[in-house]
Parts: sequence; C-alpha cells; structure tokens
Amino acid sequence: MPVKNKAPPSSSQPKTTKFQHYNVTTSSASTSSSSSSSSSSITNITQLRAFCQYIPVRLSTEERALLNVLESTLQVSEYTDNVDVTLRRGNKARRILDGILEACNIATGLAVCGMQDSLPGQAKEKLRQKNGSDSSEKNGSSSSNKRQQCNESLASRDIRDNALFFQNIFEIGRRNKVLNPSRMRDTYGKLMHLLQDAQSQSAARSLGFSLYKELVMVGPFLHDRGLDSLLDDERLVGATVCINDKDEMTGRKWTREEVTARVQQKKALKEELVKEYSAKYCGKYQPCLDVGDNDDDDSESECYPIIVTTEDIQRCIDSICDAMSVVESNLAPVKRMLRLLEEHFDPTQPEKGFSLQLSSSNGAMSSRSSYSNGYSRFGFSPFGYGGGGAKLSHSHSTQYTFVWQSLKLWCEVQKNMHKLWVCADDDLLSTTHGYHLWNTGQGLNRVQSCPRVGKVMRGLLSATQQAAGSAWVGLSVIHLGDRDVPNALVFIDKYTQIPRFLKPIADFIDNVSELCKDQHIHNYIQSQFGCERNLKMTVLADYFKHGFDGSGDDGGSCIDGRLTSSWNWTSQVAKKSYYHVLMLSGFQGFDGDFK
Repeated sequence: MPVKNKAPPSSSQPKTTKFQHYNVTTSSASTSSSSSSSSSSITNITQLRAFCQYIPVRLSTEERALLNVLESTLQVSEYTDNVDVTLRRGNKARRILDGILEACNIATGLAVCGMQDSLPGQAKEKLRQKNGSDSSEKNGSSSSNKRQQCNESLASRDIRDNALFFQNIFEIGRRNKVLNPSRMRDTYGKLMHLLQDAQSQSAARSLGFSLYKELVMVGPFLHDRGLDSLLDDERLVGATVCINDKDEMTGRKWTREEVTARVQQKKALKEELVKEYSAKYCGKYQPCLDVGDNDDDDSESECYPIIVTTEDIQRCIDSICDAMSVVESNLAPVKRMLRLLEEHFDPTQPEKGFSLQLSSSNGAMSSRSSYSNGYSRFGFSPFGYGGGGAKLSHSHSTQYTFVWQSLKLWCEVQKNMHKLWVCADDDLLSTTHGYHLWNTGQGLNRVQSCPRVGKVMRGLLSATQQAAGSAWVGLSVIHLGDRDVPNALVFIDKYTQIPRFLKPIADFIDNVSELCKDQHIHNYIQSQFGCERNLKMTVLADYFKHGFDGSGDDGGSCIDGRLTSSWNWTSQVAKKSYYHVLMLSGFQGFDGDFK
C-alpha cells in the first residue's frame, strides 16, 4: 500500500527511477536535463531514441497550407451522415464510394482555388521524376504560371493520378491530430471514418488507389536522411527537455531568473546541434527513399535520392520538443493530484469530516457485470442502475488505494500517449479487422477490435500493478472493441480528457491562497468552510470519493469505469457547495474549444 508523505531520497544518493514504459532503469544524477525548474519522463538518450519512433514530424509551411484545405473539406463534407445510417435505402458500398470521391473532389477544388502546390516535398519530387520533368521549371514562375501548373497537376488529371496528393493530405491531417490532440475535435472522427472505409477491399478496388500513407515519424525520418547519429547525441536530451514554470510536485512557481536560465541553456544546445549537423550533412544526397506509391510494383521507381536540409534537422528537433511538452503538460496534473492525495490523506486513518469511505447506493444491483447489458453505463439501463449514486462499497483505506492505483495507471497512460495514438491509428485503419455498426446505447457506433492498443494497455496495466506493491483494487478488465469502448477512436478520445478535468482541480487547489488575498473572498471562505484548508480538503475529498465511486458505470471498478466515473463527476460540479468559490477563481469548465 502506498505510504503517505514518503520522504524523498537524500541528495547525496543518486535517485534511481524505473521507466516501465521504456523498460529502462536510469540514474537521474547523470543526466544533463535534471534540474529544479525542468522535469521530464525522458532522462537519457536511449529512452529518447525509443520515444522518437512515435513522435510525428512537425508540419512544414506547405503542409500547413494543405492542412487548411483538408479541414475545410471535412467541415463541408457530410460523409458520416450519409454512410453511418441504418434506415436509409440503397447500396451502402455505393454511398461510401460516392462520399470518398466527393471528399477527394472537394479537396482538389480547394487546393486549385488556393493555388497550393499539388504535392508537398517528397511526393512532388517523385512525381517530377516519374513524368520526366525538370524540377527547376518552377523557379521564377509567376503567380499565373503557378495556378496553371497547379491546374495541370490536379484538376486536369484523372483522380487516380492524384493518389499521392490524397495520401499526403490525409496523412497530414492524421499527423496533425497526434501533434495537437486538442485540434480537429469535430472533424477528426469524420476523417478516420472515411479512411476506415477506404481501407476496405471493395472501396479500394473501386477507387483504383489507396488513401493510406504511414505517419511520418521523427525516427524513420532521420534514418532515411542518414541522421541516425543525431539520436545518439546526448546533447539532444538537454536540447528538447520541457521547461516548466512551476514545481509539478508542490505547485510552487519558479522565479523568472530560474526559468530564463534553463530556457537559454536549452536554446544554446539546440542551436549547437543544428549548426553542427547542418555543416556535416546538409546539401548531401542520401540513398533512395521510398515514398509509397501503392499502385507501382516496381521497387526501383519507388525511390529517389533526397537532400538533407537545415530545415529538416530543425523540424525534427522542434518536433521532439513539441512531443516532450505535450507529454509533460498532460502528465503534470495527474502527478500533482497523486501528490495531493498522498499529502492530505492518510491511507489508514481518515480525518474527521474528510473520509473517503463509500457505500453503494444500489445494493446488490451494483454487482451486475458490465457484460450483461451494454447500455447501462450510458444511463440507458432498463434496470435503472446505470447512473447516479455510488456503485462501489469501499472503506477509507480501500478507496485510498483504489484512487492511488488509478492515478498511477493514468500517469503511465499519459507517458505513452504518442505510442497509443499511433497504435490507435493502425487499429482504425487496419485492413484485417473490419467494423460492425451497432447501437451501443448512445447511438450508432463502429465497433472494431483494437489488438495493438489492447496490447499496449495490458502492458501498462501490468507494469502499474507490479509497481503498486499491494493487491490490485477493482477489476482489471480493459474494455476495447465492445459496447463500452467501441473502437480505438473512442478509447483515445476518453484518455485525452484526463488532463482536461484534472488540471482545473489542481490549479484551483494551488491558487486558493492567492484567491484569499481578496478580503471579501477570504471572508466568504471563512464563513462557509471555516478556513482555506477545509476548502481544499472539501474539494479533494469530494473528487477522490465521488470521482471514483462507479457512478456513470454499472460496475465502476474496471479500467474504463474509473475514467467514466471521473467524467461523470465533472457534470455534477455545479451542484457542489464549493462551486461559487470555484467560479471566483476563474474556472470556466472542464473542456476546451472544439475547433
């Protein structure tokens, strides 16, 4: 069982951390990135090299222009409205093909109107070679010539001849979503459903080409350019470390001088790496690179020599920085909540008025298995036990351990979100595992098995259970590809919500003292809660108790049910006694913009 207020190791002893998601044990005393104002789950070059296999390459300028074309296409497309219906007459295969062709035609028209180059980077170079054209023809062309070239390469050609364009533009959208999970929240599902149907044999045969292209990752990107040595350079760890403005364990903000010093050190290392590797590799031709034309069986025509540029090196380093920042920013609120649990609650002796003990409000009905009815967890249960009230009966000690283990698991998930994103992308676009359109209780959903995501999650769960040091509380069932979690898209969307609802809670707890500097608010807190500490304990006890009570789920203790219960708690926060103070702190909600 976790111990409250565990003392940190002495500064005279090296601190050893086991990174289970990379299966590497390292000593932080020997890393260049360890400092008081920076924190990272990646502390050596071996871990970073493994991480780079799942880090997407940042979009280039021309790719960002094509991303705008794709987003505009998805905004006007009604693909899922026409395809994922059960009562509509007609041939579904025909509707799928028409929807895909419509999206492709819209993207082509928008690209032509926007005078975008037909293909970004590698694909454009390959097309020139296949057509026997001279790449220098573009130099010195006027705006009218540029429009004419764009029209010739896209609008005037058969749709099959634009296969590389479509593969690249759809890959850019998928890659951008992994890079920026908060973007494309209202169009990403439509994108993946379209590509999911395009991967079927009937659709691919009718189209005559594939829309699929593997995501461009930093590791393979550097390997294709002969830059593997960059991922072996120890300086890369310091050049990509995430610099925080506050201590993730205590919530205390660092001084401007401390943060500035670390930022300058990181900037110097980055410039040093770019300068050194640019001088060594830039301008040199590298061996042939496969850009993946699915219609061409000639392996020689698949390849062409590439030139390494300073922009390539800069983009890869920036991509790693982006990924590190995303991981650390998402991991920080989970670790902060875990620390607050350990600091404010004793695992064996509950404090009067702030006990975590739970009593099930549904009696024997709470023990019904989630396999018996797939609708109850969404509040549609015919038995009446699918929502509202605790479904678990835990003592204070058991509930403490249950919450502690859940937060530990969430930490591991956030550390591995990039890997989970890539596995989810592979599962959704698999050519061997199709989907079934089922009514899961919250409308029609595409139910599809998720073998890759399931394998990673089982590994993370096993590592968390071993690290817990005590018996696992609750079920170890991971719902994937069933009525609870229909597919990898639903799974990945659920786990990206964790930082969104934990960060406002952690920020509020950290800012209560600052809030009380206002005398009027201080008087209100004194009259309603007695003191600042009581307010903090009220919020924390309420979340740790009712955010993990099984409400919103029929069993509540499975891996998915823990997250569902917390999300259900956020919908009830307006009814809490501390809601007015929460609003006075600047709280506006647990979710962000969908754009």
